[in-house]
Amino acid sequence: MENATIQIVMRYVHIVSAILLVGAMAAMIMALKSAAQTLTEGQCREFAKCLGRRFARLAYICFAGLVVSGTYNWMRFAGDYKELGPKGNAVIGTKVLLVLIVLVVTIAHSLRLIRLSGRACHLINLHLAAIIVFLAVLLRSWRGG
Repeated sequence: MENATIQIVMRYVHIVSAILLVGAMAAMIMALKSAAQTLTEGQCREFAKCLGRRFARLAYICFAGLVVSGTYNWMRFAGDYKELGPKGNAVIGTKVLLVLIVLVVTIAHSLRLIRLSGRACHLINLHLAAIIVFLAVLLRSWRGG
């Protein structure tokens, strides 16, 4: 029998990481928009850079927490997911693909490989994160727990 403490800790890490990551993305979008209205262009750019650096640290820690706990949960419930058949596999595959897209958008923006504003990248990632959360809820409801 598996240790219940590990299950609780992994679930906690997964939920808290998701809340912090999605919440921080939403707050950052709102904070930048509000700040842009009260700061000069140069101040706004500097504020966005500072906020972006701090957010990046949080984002990568949360992302690591989600990957580790998500992998654990996937391995723990692999049998339950097999029972869902193709629809379960499609949802899990879609979640993984969307997570990879979020990571690519984040890294590409950080390295300035894409010509989108920080706000646009955050909005893209926020919407993708909302879809990922929706798919997680859907999967959980199908799994019956």
